[in-house]
Amino acid sequence: MFCPNCGTKNEDDALFCGNCGTRLVIDVPQETPVQESVEEEPEVTPVQENVPAGSEETPVQESVKAEPEVTPVQQSVPVQPQQAFGQQPVQPTQFTGQNSGQQPANNKPARFPKGIIAIVAAGVAVIAAIIIFVCVGKNVTDYKKTAKQYVKAVAECEWNDAYSLINLPDGEFLTKEAFINVHADATGEKVEKMAADDIVSTYSKMPGNKAVKVGYITDSGMQYNDVYLTVANKHYMLFFKKYKVSAENLVVKDVTIKVPKGLTLYINDVIVGDGYKSDASKNGNGSSDEYVIPYLFNGKNNIKVTGEFIEDYTTQLYAAHDEDTFTVGTYNAKYVNSKLEELKTQARTDVDAIINAVQAKKDYSAIADRVCKEEKKNIESAYKNIYDSYNDKYKTVSDLKISKFTASIADTSFRVDSDDGCPVIKVSIKLGYTYKIQYSGSDKANDKNNNNNSAYIYYKYEDGKWKINSMYLGFGFY
Repeated sequence: MFCPNCGTKNEDDALFCGNCGTRLVIDVPQETPVQESVEEEPEVTPVQENVPAGSEETPVQESVKAEPEVTPVQQSVPVQPQQAFGQQPVQPTQFTGQNSGQQPANNKPARFPKGIIAIVAAGVAVIAAIIIFVCVGKNVTDYKKTAKQYVKAVAECEWNDAYSLINLPDGEFLTKEAFINVHADATGEKVEKMAADDIVSTYSKMPGNKAVKVGYITDSGMQYNDVYLTVANKHYMLFFKKYKVSAENLVVKDVTIKVPKGLTLYINDVIVGDGYKSDASKNGNGSSDEYVIPYLFNGKNNIKVTGEFIEDYTTQLYAAHDEDTFTVGTYNAKYVNSKLEELKTQARTDVDAIINAVQAKKDYSAIADRVCKEEKKNIESAYKNIYDSYNDKYKTVSDLKISKFTASIADTSFRVDSDDGCPVIKVSIKLGYTYKIQYSGSDKANDKNNNNNSAYIYYKYEDGKWKINSMYLGFGFY
C-alpha cells in the first residue's frame, strides 16, 4: 500500500506511513453509514438494482452507481473499523515533523524513566526513615518510661541498670559499688503492673525537670515511689531531650570527714587524696586531717582508715544532709600490737643507755641521738638531774643496776602531736634498781635499792624513728 501523502510503499496492513506517519485511511463518505444500513434491509437492495433509467428515483440510482468508483479504493486501502451510526469518522493524522519522536505505531503502555522511579523510591524511603526516627526517638526519651525502669531495677536489685539511669555529677566516690552498698539492705522483689503519672512539686517547676510518681505491685503489696528526673542530653539524636533520674535526692554535697593526722582515708575503697584536704589541713594546723568530699551517695558509705602503726579501722558513714561532718577519733584508731612491743623493748634500751652514760660521767651528747630535736632542752635538763644526783661531790654512788623493768602501754589509741602531727605514744614503766652509796666522811658503802619506782617515756615518731619526746625516770640516790 502506498502512502497518499508521500507515496512511500508500506505493508498492506500498516495503519500509518513508516516515512511520514500519515494514517493510511481514506475518509469514508458520510453516506456510507446510510448505505450500510440500507444494505442490511433485504427489501431495499432489489429496488435500487431494478430502477430503470430516467425514472423519478434517478438521484438515488446515481448515488448507488457511485459505489463502484469508491470500491477500488476500498480494496487497496484498509478501511477503518466501522463507526457506530451517527458517529463522526476518524480523520487521518497528518505528519507535521514537530513530534517525530513519538511513534504512534507503538502501542506499548507508557513507562516512567528509571531516574524518576529512583527519585520517588528515595523519597518514600526518606519519609519512612523520618517516621521511624521520630517513633524511636520518642520511645527512648520517654521520661515516664525511664522512671519506671529505674524503680523496677532498684526493686529487683538490678544495680547495673539502675546505676546507668542516674544523672550523676562527676565524683570519684560515686561508684557503682558505692551505689550498691547504699542499697545493701534491699532484698529484691518481682515488680508487676507499673504505672507512672506526673506530679507537681517544687523540683518539677524548675526548667528541664520532671517529677513522676511510680506505682507498682510486688509480693509485699502496692508500692509507690516519687522519682525526679532531669534533662541529661538536650540534643539526644539531635532533636530530642533525654531524661535521667536526678541525683537531687540520691547524693549529698560537701561532706567533711576528720581523721587523725598522718593516717590514710578511704571512702568506698577509693583513697582520698591530699587534694580534698581543707585549707587548714593543708597548712598543717591541728592534730587531724580534714577532708571535704564534694559528693557522696545519700546513705551508708564505707570508711576505712589505715596507717603504718595502726590496725585498719573500718566503719560506715551515713550521709544524709549536705555539709554533714563525720569524725574518726583517736580512740577509734589503735596501734598495731607489734609496734607496741617494739616500743616496750626500745624503752628498756633507752633507759640502759641513760644510766650507762651517767655512770660513765658522759654529758648529754651521749644520748642526744635518741631525743626529738624540739625537745632537746627539756630532755637535757632531765638527764642533768640524774647525772648530778649520781655524781654528787658529797657522796659516792656506784654499781647502779636495773633490777626490775616492766613496760606497759595503757593507752593504745593513735595520738599525734598537735603542732606537727607526728604520732606520739606513752610507755609506762615500773622500775626497780640497786646501787651502792658512800657518804663523805664514811669509810663504808651501803647497798641501796628501789624496787617500786614509777617512770614513763613519751615517744614521738620523727625522721622515721621513735625518739624520746619527754621522760621521767625517777632515779634518786640517797
